[in-house]
Amino acid sequence: MHSVSVKLPSSTGSLMAGTLDLPDGTPKAFAMFVHCFTGSRFTPAASRVSKTLADEGIACLRFDFPGLGQSEGEFSRTSFSSNVADIRAAYEWLESNYEAPQLLVGHSLGGAAALRAVSASTIERMRGIRAVATIGAPFDPAHAVLHFADRIGDVDEHGAVTLKLGGRDITISREFLEDLAEVNPESYLHRLKVPLLLLHSPVDQTVGIDNAQKIFLCARYPKSLVALDKVDHLATRPGAAQRAAHLIATWVSPYLQSTADSDAEDVLPEGVAQAQSIPAGAFTDLVHTGSRSFTTDREKELGGKNLGIAPSSLLIAALAAATSEEIRAAARESRIRELEDVRVSVTTVVGTDSDQPVLRRNISLIGNLSDEQRAELLAARDNSPVAAMLSHVRIEDIDD
Repeated sequence: MHSVSVKLPSSTGSLMAGTLDLPDGTPKAFAMFVHCFTGSRFTPAASRVSKTLADEGIACLRFDFPGLGQSEGEFSRTSFSSNVADIRAAYEWLESNYEAPQLLVGHSLGGAAALRAVSASTIERMRGIRAVATIGAPFDPAHAVLHFADRIGDVDEHGAVTLKLGGRDITISREFLEDLAEVNPESYLHRLKVPLLLLHSPVDQTVGIDNAQKIFLCARYPKSLVALDKVDHLATRPGAAQRAAHLIATWVSPYLQSTADSDAEDVLPEGVAQAQSIPAGAFTDLVHTGSRSFTTDREKELGGKNLGIAPSSLLIAALAAATSEEIRAAARESRIRELEDVRVSVTTVVGTDSDQPVLRRNISLIGNLSDEQRAELLAARDNSPVAAMLSHVRIEDIDD
């Protein structure tokens, strides 16, 4: 996958900073990620979930709400309702510049905003959304007030309160709190008309799992509630956000209308491979063969970043697999049922005196085979087209 920095207008016209995480091939679909309260598109849940969705073939836009991260504007002038409107603005930008997102993912208060954005009263402006998923979302958006309940008096007295959250000063206005207080989730959750996935940790100390249970009870089917065991609220534990993304990708798959389906006619004939450079790295390529595709990259010592399979590794892997196939084909043809398994390893030999490439191949035949059977099977090891292509390469065989 690779990422592209973008600028998109908010609901009030100020520019929001965004990152579009793209798969190396044609996206199956597009998605949007809504970050948590006073967070940004770079929080672990936002960045890791979005990137992992891209690895799964789903392009994902994550953006900073106005006044947060790298976006323009003042947070003190925003509200929960304006954030919902910003989600719709991001949807419209993505639809105009790429294609309409089909999946909306929200984390914490961003999850509550995502649910509000796709409720029946606003979904008319986001018709492309086919599913919504939340991670650690509160049932009542006013839950955010609990983070600074001891400072509510300051808001009443001064009209706002400035808190240090995430290492920066955030001003919470009276209007922000009043807007939260007016939101009644029971008035719209039951009208949600798209499939819903709720991911929530039973050990979440910030937003208890009872919030997910309340959302689940209010929402209509199809809906699913999955426990993210041993995961903190911000999903900072290694692998936690990626696990959530894999769960989302698997769950949403039946609901997506794949944009890659139209490429089915581009299946390459056998014996043809195509490589196209991609922006993931300096030496990365997207390789197509048949109906499949994969990413390649140079070895690290040659300037690569381990973003894909090295072409030299593909070459020796092809010889190993082709050798195994030919031996098993010979066993089937000669009805040698004693062969239980074939294991082939191929190693590139460096530092030889010869200018000719040298590959060392080790073949292990597992099973109660006679010497004659072993000899017959090993004689078939070079019958493959791959071995024929490598006829100029010196292959040293080590037979077990």
